Amino acid sequence: MRLLNGALGMVLWLCAAPLHADARQAAPDTARLREALAEAFGESFQIVRTELRGGLAERSGTFWLVHARPRRGGDYELRYRYDYRDHARPHDPLYTHVEHTSSIRVGERGCWRRREGKDVCLDDTLILPFVVNDYTGHTFTVGRRGSSAGAGETRAPPVEDAAEVDSVPNPLSAHLEYLGSHSSEMLHRNGGSTTVWTAEFRAAAPGRFNLSPWQTDSPAGSIPIVVVPRGEPVTVLLAGETVVGTDRVRGFSSHGGNQYVTTLMLLQPGDRISVPYRHLTTSARQEREHGSPAARTQDSAPVITRFPFHLDAGQRFNAWIAEHLPAAPAR
Repeated sequence: MRLLNGALGMVLWLCAAPLHADARQAAPDTARLREALAEAFGESFQIVRTELRGGLAERSGTFWLVHARPRRGGDYELRYRYDYRDHARPHDPLYTHVEHTSSIRVGERGCWRRREGKDVCLDDTLILPFVVNDYTGHTFTVGRRGSSAGAGETRAPPVEDAAEVDSVPNPLSAHLEYLGSHSSEMLHRNGGSTTVWTAEFRAAAPGRFNLSPWQTDSPAGSIPIVVVPRGEPVTVLLAGETVVGTDRVRGFSSHGGNQYVTTLMLLQPGDRISVPYRHLTTSARQEREHGSPAARTQDSAPVITRFPFHLDAGQRFNAWIAEHLPAAPAR
């Protein structure tokens, strides 16, 4: 029962801060936090600025956002921990302390981020979210890891069908080249299948716009994309971390993670992206009567639609990067 309660508590803890924590907590001692983090960074990272931000719809709580700039290339591991305060169970807390761990891959100046599997290049800025709430005893450690060179995009590109590509109008061709589409079929154990159609694109030139791969008059659901020249510094948000909550009294721990996901795609010329644009689920009976979805929709091509660039600050963690986007290219 203790294990079940702990696992459930970890899921709830990852999704929300303790109830009413914002109303009770004193202002975090950010000066002490900054001093401790700067000591852990040493000569590897420079703190550019910091800010306190309230939680978003994705997750409540108080976060200390640190804008850090790498000074040296390499792969790093960042850990921080704090003493846990359980407002729901103050006399029997699920954990005594919590530890967050994230990896940071830093490429050389002017690196190809996606293709080299790097989070940032030298001169870029990385936004690091730290949970503060009313927790105490924050400590930080930063260490180097083995190189992950060559850990970027490794999948083989799809075969490009020139006739199919030419038949699809692309209002984004000056910035985003359409390479073709393909489908994948996932079979169901009880018969039937789900088929997903995906469009492949390659960034061609700097620009900012919203992409929709289906016919629509509304920008809702479109993808905000910014293509920047190689070598232009950018600001990005840490993608994710693992989280371990530990009760050292009972010798118990539970494991989870946080994903700080935005809807923005930040690309450099030559980067490839895959965008699903249609899916169809059929039953075994439908397939017996009409055939497989892929066979029945061979001409299911995307309808590429362009909208003016817009990043919805109300979605996911977009608000944390909305003020730090690359400048629009000069016309």
